[in-house]
Amino acid sequence: MTSSEAAGLDDCDAGFTLVEVLVALALFSLLAVLLFDNVKFSLQAWRSGRARAEAFQRELAAQDVMRRLIGNLYPMMLGEDAAQRRIDFDGQAESLEFLGDAPAVAGGAGHFRFKLFADRKPDRVDLVLQSRPELALKQDSERTLLVSNIDRVEFSYAGRGTGADNAGWRTSWQEQTDIPALIRLRVLMRPGDGQTWPELVIAPRVQADVSCVYDALTMRCRGR
Repeated sequence: MTSSEAAGLDDCDAGFTLVEVLVALALFSLLAVLLFDNVKFSLQAWRSGRARAEAFQRELAAQDVMRRLIGNLYPMMLGEDAAQRRIDFDGQAESLEFLGDAPAVAGGAGHFRFKLFADRKPDRVDLVLQSRPELALKQDSERTLLVSNIDRVEFSYAGRGTGADNAGWRTSWQEQTDIPALIRLRVLMRPGDGQTWPELVIAPRVQADVSCVYDALTMRCRGR
C-alpha cells in the first residue's frame, strides 16, 4: 500500500458517518426533552409551593386579625333604664357585629364598628371584614377580604351562666345584657379544596359590668 492510499484511509476514519450523526442528534434531542421536562416540573413545584406558602401566610394573618379584633371588643351598654339596657353586640350564625378599638392604621383613637360576615355570591362565599368609625355612615365602610372561595362560615357563642339559655353553644347572641364569654368561628372550605382552617375559640378580654351606673363627676360607678 502506498503512502497516499494510507493517508486516504486515515482521512476516512477521522470523520463521522451519516448514521452516527443521526444517532447523536437523536440522543441529544432525547436529553434535551428530559432536561426540559425536569426543569418544567421543578418550576411547577416551586410555583405550587410558593402559592401554598402565600395562602398559609394569608390565613395566619386573617386569623390573627380576628383574634385581636374579637378579643378586644368594647362592650358598650345601650339603653336609658335598666329594663332596656343591652350590649352593643349582634351575633348571628353567619355574621358578627361589634364595637372595638380603632385599628393602628387609623391612629388607634376612638372606636370602630366591625362586622365579620359571609358574603354570599352566585358562585362562591367569602369571609369579609367590614369596618368604619363609630360615628361614620354605613356607606363609609371599608371592606377587607379575609378568606375567599369557601363553603360556609359558622359563628357560635357561649355564656358564663349555667342556665338553660347559656348551656352549650348558641348560634345567636342578640339583645343581651352581657357579651358572650366565648366566641367560636368555623371556616369550612369547599369540598375537594384540600385546605383546612383551625377552629377559632376566642374569649373577649373585657366583660360588661351591667350593674354599673356611671357618675360623670367621680368618673366611676355610683356607690363605688
